[in-house]
Amino acid sequence: MVRKLFAVVVVLILAAAVPSGACPRHTFSPEDRARVMAYAQSLEEHPLAKDSLEKRIWLTEWIVEVPDLTVTLCCNELKALESLDQVNNTYSHQLRMQAVYSQAAFQLQHPEEKNEATIQAAGLAGTLRAYRAIQQFDPTAKYPLLDNLMSLEKKGKLQKYVERQNKRSKS
Repeated sequence: MVRKLFAVVVVLILAAAVPSGACPRHTFSPEDRARVMAYAQSLEEHPLAKDSLEKRIWLTEWIVEVPDLTVTLCCNELKALESLDQVNNTYSHQLRMQAVYSQAAFQLQHPEEKNEATIQAAGLAGTLRAYRAIQQFDPTAKYPLLDNLMSLEKKGKLQKYVERQNKRSKS
């Protein structure tokens, strides 16, 4: 399963590298919009469900294809989430990609929101919901970074964390 998800991520990266005029991109329909939000929420609540891989593949392909939506992870956020592999790579891929899926769903729910830190914090919040769900299934799943982010989230400081990370990546 990890290899399939890795292959999907590679496809996502390659597709993003192709110039926009090289392949046709599609707009999203109301049905797609509903599906993105339902899948993202489902993966937050049940990240290890039997159909989770199919949902992740569909979401990844959709995000690559749709021109109306841009998902951006700040440099430090991406580096931090990549560090999950060093701790325990059992769930790290699912948790990393959840930030992307939750961010896309947030943008569809809040199209007026333009603050990058707010959007990125919503993606991280989705990752934390998925992490809590994984811990319900596997209490031995521990990621200190995510534990620290959950602490910040409880204190209402997750967005401030993202803002600081964005400032650091720009300097």
